[in-house]
Amino acid sequence: MANLSASYDKAALVISLVIALALGALVFMAKGKVDDDFPANTGSRSDKAPENPNEDIYQKITGKVGSEIDKAFLKGPVTDTEREMNLFVGTALFLDAEGREIDLGDPSYPKVHEPIENQWWLNHRIEPGWSNSPGLDKDGDGFSNREEFDGNTDPNDPRSFPAVIAKLQCLELKKREFMLTYSSDSTIGEIKESDTFKFNHEEFVNRRKVRTSSENIEQGKGNDSNLFSKGGAQMRYELTKVEQRKFVNPRNNLQETSNFAMIEDVAGAKKGDIIEIKKGSRNGVIIKDWTAVLVLAAIGEQGNQLEIKERDSFTLPFDPNAEEKPYTFAAVSDLGAAIIEWEQDGESKTLELQPLSPAK
Repeated sequence: MANLSASYDKAALVISLVIALALGALVFMAKGKVDDDFPANTGSRSDKAPENPNEDIYQKITGKVGSEIDKAFLKGPVTDTEREMNLFVGTALFLDAEGREIDLGDPSYPKVHEPIENQWWLNHRIEPGWSNSPGLDKDGDGFSNREEFDGNTDPNDPRSFPAVIAKLQCLELKKREFMLTYSSDSTIGEIKESDTFKFNHEEFVNRRKVRTSSENIEQGKGNDSNLFSKGGAQMRYELTKVEQRKFVNPRNNLQETSNFAMIEDVAGAKKGDIIEIKKGSRNGVIIKDWTAVLVLAAIGEQGNQLEIKERDSFTLPFDPNAEEKPYTFAAVSDLGAAIIEWEQDGESKTLELQPLSPAK
């Protein structure tokens, strides 16, 4: 068995040598073929690359890098504008909804997004190609591109933004409504200093009509002439004066005489208001007290709400402890908008805010 194993080993060695010699011969033959196909570069060859037929144009164009382009080399709609261009600056084109090209740098073209000037988008390097581009906020300061344009501020700088009042919103208006009536008096003939007068306060509370009647009070006695010691108008109104007047009744065109009471609001934001009421249960005066729920739609302020009564003042951002409160919730317009007033650069400014929810 040992002799048989040794014979196999010798046979394997001989076969391996034969294979190695065959591979060497193949490599040598392949090298000769490569030399024939790719002769060595002796430096004597003089082949040249083919000439570019537009080489003269390229030379003229590249020779003007940094200078104005000769319009003779420009083709297409840009040449119609006669606007000088620089090789380092691209031509900002925009396709409108109908597929027409708009040159953003040429003021003769229509505005992509009214009323923002096309050049504004170029100056601030902002993409105008989205339908909501005016509503986007590139610098994240809480003000949209349109608001930055209107405020003449930098839309790329979060430290540059319009007046905060531009972000003020009215979430809702809460209304309190009641009626004051001059119900009766002790007057016989002309009004005397000793005469007394009575009034009613009527208000719906939880859908139920609640009436509060005053005592018999005298006019012009300050706190002693306060109409109501309880109820919804407690310690709010004082009877300052009662006058007797002649007037023509429009229903029968006859001259009549009646008493008119002057009542002063002495508490709250409407302090100093004078209300005139004619005697009679049908001559009541309706009073509306409004409370506005305001919010500042700016970054970091979305969750902060301010409930402010009509005629009261506030500051922006909201700070109940601020020493200066330049903004005032002045009134509610006939169209149901909260009217905000303030002074700016020596001028009176007004902003009307339609509530986002119906009045309550």
